[in-house]
Amino acid sequence: MSNLFEKYSGVIRRLNHRADDSAPVQDLKLWENNQKGLECFYAPFEHVNHSAKIVLIGITPGRTQMNRALAAAAQSIKAGSNISEAITEVKRVVSFSGSMRSNIVNTLNKLGYQKKLSMDCSSELWSSKNNIVNFCSLLKYPVFLKGKDYNKNPNPFKVNELKSLLIDGFAKDLQAIPSTAELVPLGDFVADILSELDSLNLVPQHINRFEGKVIAPPHPSGANAESVTLLLSEYFPEKEKYVESMYRAYLNKRSWERRANGKPQAEEKYKSARKSRWESMLFVRRAYGINA
Repeated sequence: MSNLFEKYSGVIRRLNHRADDSAPVQDLKLWENNQKGLECFYAPFEHVNHSAKIVLIGITPGRTQMNRALAAAAQSIKAGSNISEAITEVKRVVSFSGSMRSNIVNTLNKLGYQKKLSMDCSSELWSSKNNIVNFCSLLKYPVFLKGKDYNKNPNPFKVNELKSLLIDGFAKDLQAIPSTAELVPLGDFVADILSELDSLNLVPQHINRFEGKVIAPPHPSGANAESVTLLLSEYFPEKEKYVESMYRAYLNKRSWERRANGKPQAEEKYKSARKSRWESMLFVRRAYGINA
């Protein structure tokens, strides 16, 4: 895939400063599906670690990661780095960057990966232990839906372009990673897609399951702050008390006043979502042997 880096290196070299929220560069567009409102852009995320012991799997690089990757790549090109060095360094620096980095590090530490991989802290995966990790996404290159970060819909198996990224990109990369590497799908969506790929015999690695279900720690994005907090909690709350306290806090905060209709979410719907998060994180804690 380094031929794509070489193909677009001239465009990347000419890029000015990239803010985290900068719009995608149209000259880097790989494809678009107008019917579905989807666009995919190139950013240098093709590095694969052929000696990885752990594989952290997200959904797709978001706008922030895309812009940071392009900025880092531009700097590497101007510094005279070769293609291999550039894409390796970009992935190390950019993967799960920003606020996500502390969330994923704390999550991995809570789950005991620092001990399993002989580290003092999982943050070493971005420094001295970078040689044992492969950071990747189901969809290797940044995908946007109607201008916003792609987030689960439409189902990637239902859109030819997305399916191609899954099969010809992600699944192919897994073939180049040791079968002994441990896969860590971040979030239930990633776990479900990984399970489906496994049913197609496209995953050579063992997938950790508990009670017949793929184990999926929460994705470290801000949208999953509640799940991360529940997972990291020293004392796991009792479900009904947790749901009720969350609902009361929600009403008191009155953030719902900013909604289009200015009304709070229906109590049943709000509490159902909290129960789902609680149950999901209890499952992960039990799977990893963390006392509830």
